[in-house]
Parts: sequence; structure tokens; C-alpha cells
Amino acid sequence: MAERPSDILTETELLDRAVWRKWNKYTWSGLLIVGIGCLLIVVGLMLKTGAYSAEGLLVGIGAIVVLIGLIRVAIGLINPLSPSDIRVQKRRRKEVDADPILSTLQSDETGPLS
Repeated sequence: MAERPSDILTETELLDRAVWRKWNKYTWSGLLIVGIGCLLIVVGLMLKTGAYSAEGLLVGIGAIVVLIGLIRVAIGLINPLSPSDIRVQKRRRKEVDADPILSTLQSDETGPLS
């Protein structure tokens, strides 16, 4: 069965909005985090106090921050392939009684003990 054109248009618009929001959220913040990590590395290298001191600590933390930023940039650049990839699946919730053990005992009136 073919979908109606209005459904395809709506799903495409939904995909475009989702891609734009994800781009804005992850790419720019990832670039900012990479910049902060590079700044930490530069400050650490300017200390020149030795590998096992504040220099090494700042360079190590800066490298970790740069990796986190690069991952955020990659998440922002990866786009879903089709509108069906971002479709939200709604789960139907079953009504849960206050005590599930009592509800099973009450519904089991035709059991072997009756």
C-alpha cells in the first residue's frame, strides 16, 4: 500500500526539523567542548613542570575533553536515513492494580483450590 503524499510530506518535514534540532544541539556544543579541551592542553603544556605534575594532569583532562567533544560533533553530523527512523513508538500501558499479587489471587477463582 502506498502512503498518501500528505503523509510523506509531513514525515519529511518532521525529519528535517529533527535533523536541524540535532545539528544545533550537538555540533555547536561539541565544537565548544573541543575548544575548551584544546585550551586545557595548551595551558598544561605552558606550565612546563614535568609529566607527573599539574602539566600532565591538565593535558590528560584536556585530551579526554577533546574526545568527548569530537563524539558530540559526530553525533550531530550523523543523520537518520528516513522519516521512519525517528518515528516514536507508543506503548500501551496496562492498568496495574495497587497490589499485583492480590489481583492474581482474585482473578484465579477457578483454580485447583476452589
